[in-house]
Amino acid sequence: MKKILLSLLTVILLGALTVIGVFAAETVIYENDFSDPSTLDDFEQYIQEWEIKDGGLYITGNFLPKAKNKNIDTAFPYLIYDGGEDLKDYIVEVDYMNVQTAGGIIFRSNPDACVQEDSGFAGYLAFISNDATKGALGSADDDDRYVGNINVGASGNFSLSSNVHIKVTVKGDKMNVLMTNLENGKKVYDYTYTVGTSQNDFKRTGGTFGLRMRSGYKNNMAYSAGNAYFDNLRVTTANEATIGGSAPVTTPAVNSTESIDTSNLVKVYENTFDTADSINDFYQVGGTWGVRDGKLYLTGKGALSHSFILYGGDPDLVKLTDYVVDADIYNVQTQGGILIRSDYANVIETSDSGFMGYHMFTSNNGTLGAIGAGKPDGKWLDGNIKVSSAIIQPGMDIHMQAAVKGDRIQITISDLATGKLLWRWCQRHDLWQAGTFGFRMRATESSGLSNLNAVGIDNLVVSKYAEPVQKTEVKLTIGSTTAYVNGQAKTLDVAPVIENSRTLMPLRFIAEAMGATVEWDGATSTATLTEGETKVVITLGSTTAYVNGTAKTLDAPAESRNGRTLLPVRFIAESFGAQVAWDGATSTATLTK
Repeated sequence: MKKILLSLLTVILLGALTVIGVFAAETVIYENDFSDPSTLDDFEQYIQEWEIKDGGLYITGNFLPKAKNKNIDTAFPYLIYDGGEDLKDYIVEVDYMNVQTAGGIIFRSNPDACVQEDSGFAGYLAFISNDATKGALGSADDDDRYVGNINVGASGNFSLSSNVHIKVTVKGDKMNVLMTNLENGKKVYDYTYTVGTSQNDFKRTGGTFGLRMRSGYKNNMAYSAGNAYFDNLRVTTANEATIGGSAPVTTPAVNSTESIDTSNLVKVYENTFDTADSINDFYQVGGTWGVRDGKLYLTGKGALSHSFILYGGDPDLVKLTDYVVDADIYNVQTQGGILIRSDYANVIETSDSGFMGYHMFTSNNGTLGAIGAGKPDGKWLDGNIKVSSAIIQPGMDIHMQAAVKGDRIQITISDLATGKLLWRWCQRHDLWQAGTFGFRMRATESSGLSNLNAVGIDNLVVSKYAEPVQKTEVKLTIGSTTAYVNGQAKTLDVAPVIENSRTLMPLRFIAEAMGATVEWDGATSTATLTEGETKVVITLGSTTAYVNGTAKTLDAPAESRNGRTLLPVRFIAESFGAQVAWDGATSTATLTK
């Protein structure tokens, strides 16, 4: 549970600071990412039962005994925060995911007047309309009556399955409702209102907060129960908030955690599942796995509802810490995906969550991406770590990547056919620090979807992070005996010169700065430069040099000055894979490798 309640002392202190003109930084009053089902106890429920699952807050199909309206097509269940505080100025924001029909934020609600009626929330409501196309602001009074809409936005800003960030700011007699499309950051509804200026207002300036969602809307054949959900509820003070036309609009962050860079990797394991023997190094739990047509399948159900398969071959790979797992998943059905940092030595075979690590997966209905984990006792972590909006369709082919680095875990899902990125999420989590890799799938049918002999996995690649490439920068200026290597001054025996429009620079200095060794044969006046697999041979006075035995023509011959060999700078640089930049204003060449 992520919640912080303001003490009475804090409220008094904030009020005092406001009076003397000193505004405190915004303070979190309540926060809930709905990863912990027990936090449902923070709310009083009305009309229908609510549940926290898969990292989101959902309504169920179950009506409460005292509910006045038990029609799934017209009921408006809601819940109210049971904190017992009469809040005045505050900000409420939430993500409304996979929008089906009406739903949004209740604020300045009178908890003592709330009853089991559709409009019994006794407060203001910032919401998306029944047909899921527009934003609106309305209110309901203490007599269980919906007073009416104060404002309704333009139609067409939303659509079914939209993912919307709703933010309500209330301060004094002003309130602002801001709705933003989570997928593209576009502002889709922005309305500022002064209390008491509409006839559809009951003029309340204080009260608690909550959430409301319509169960179903027959006109659209849209049903919220088990489909639409709320996530990332956050309530803060509004000390520094400004309500008005000049207020800055901020785009809600989809993921504030620094992502893991997976662009520079070194492959340590690969499996294309070409033969039955390709899974000999894997350990199977709770079901049977097999290879067919060049792919890995869950072929048989065991005693558990989920089955997993873990790599147990190379001991070094079984204990990996920071690494990346890539795999192609064909014909997505129900829950399944990649296991990473799994504690191979302590697997609990009697539990389908006994893999003891992190799980990056698609949801039971085959539409969402998610991150979860198995706990050390073999049970599933209380709530998923993160769940996406609807990004996948059952039957789709996807590429999934699981990455772990330090205390960061990351999932990336893309469309295998087009390469389009569908979802990436990175989060800090330190339950598991090291372990092996593998796969886990639901072995039982869910919502008519089945993984058994249907979902194929291919092109498994496990990689470590490559060491960062250290760049070398060398600066030399015509006529100067001072050069710079990575910013450090070096003294040259001979200064660079320009002859016949060609820039000549000291061969040994540049070669050694680039990491090459230089051997000099005085009998033939030949220099041999070696760096890795590259070998360059240059002879004084000759316009022909040799790179790995291949003759190259120089713009100007190598020449000797004060016992040092000078050569065209571009030839030296390009022979060793360096880039050359010329600054004519300062007559300076910069070599970068």
